[in-house]
Amino acid sequence: MAPQSDQTIQNATFPNVRSDINDNLEALFTQSSGSSEPTTKVAFQPWVDTSTSPPTWKIRNAANSAWITVGVLDPAGFEVGGVTPIANGGTGQTTVAAAIAALLPSQTGNADKALTTNGTSLLWSVITSSSFTKYTFAAGTGTGSTRTHTWTKPSSGSTAIVLIWGGGGAGASDGGEGGGGGAGSNCGIGVFPLSDLGATETITIGQGGQGTAADGDGAAGTNSTFGSHITSYGGIGGNDDDGLFAQGSTPFGQGSRVNADPATFANHRDNFAFSIFSGGYGARQSGSAGVTSVGGNAIFGGAGGGSSDYQNDQGGAGGTSLIGGNGGAGKGGGSTPGVDGSIPGGGGGGAEEPAGGSGGDGECWVLIF
Repeated sequence: MAPQSDQTIQNATFPNVRSDINDNLEALFTQSSGSSEPTTKVAFQPWVDTSTSPPTWKIRNAANSAWITVGVLDPAGFEVGGVTPIANGGTGQTTVAAAIAALLPSQTGNADKALTTNGTSLLWSVITSSSFTKYTFAAGTGTGSTRTHTWTKPSSGSTAIVLIWGGGGAGASDGGEGGGGGAGSNCGIGVFPLSDLGATETITIGQGGQGTAADGDGAAGTNSTFGSHITSYGGIGGNDDDGLFAQGSTPFGQGSRVNADPATFANHRDNFAFSIFSGGYGARQSGSAGVTSVGGNAIFGGAGGGSSDYQNDQGGAGGTSLIGGNGGAGKGGGSTPGVDGSIPGGGGGGAEEPAGGSGGDGECWVLIF
């Protein structure tokens, strides 16, 4: 018997009729399977095409003019074949790339754009970074000795981000044993709806502590303020000859001079700051080069100044800050002053003589989005 039949029971003797009936039943049960299409075809007739591997299940269209692929009879599982129009919940395509292209808005001429929605339909849009206007207020350009500025709220924008630094502490000097580095100022930060700020705000910028030729502790930097909203505290000056570290300022106030065991200091120096907004510490005056003579690093705050290594006539490097000013390097010997801290808020480096480095002045940034 063959799995395909002419679908007709011929008028014949009994044995031939029975054979004809069996052929038609086999064709029915096997979906007219075969490597070539059935000779007799009718609308909606099924056919399993065994010329492919795995076999393909097809059905005759309503016009009886072509075969429609329904799917592939894979032993691992049935795979739908052919295409389903988008209107019927399909993609109308036979590959992933073509299906994605069919479902999305046209990609032609839309290079480097992002897919967005307006709440109703998809569209390609140019995505740009948020634009902002930056206002910078520095100590050196303030009015009079108070270093004050007046910021006027702009007519456009919705949000203000304010970053402000006080002055860094000056490095100490000591003609006999060298001086410690000055501490960095903290970074004060605030995010405000423009509606919460006044039409104008007074900004006061602190100065860095000034290095002095006389033996003694370094001068502290002065505070900076943005209206009544934010205060950034100036860094404390470096220690003269007591072997104390100068703590960096924090968002809660100016640091102090503290003692820390040099033998264990290397194990926790990176944690010697209150937060990512704190200033770096000023290094203690040191009898030998090493970790205790290097100024403390910072992230937003100003970094601390390095100290003088009096025994080797050398000095420790100043700390570095990602956003704020770097600390000044310390200097050994009797003829090179400590290096000034950078703006904003870096601590000055310590020295033997003639003077410790000055702290970096404060600064204020107002970013309007």
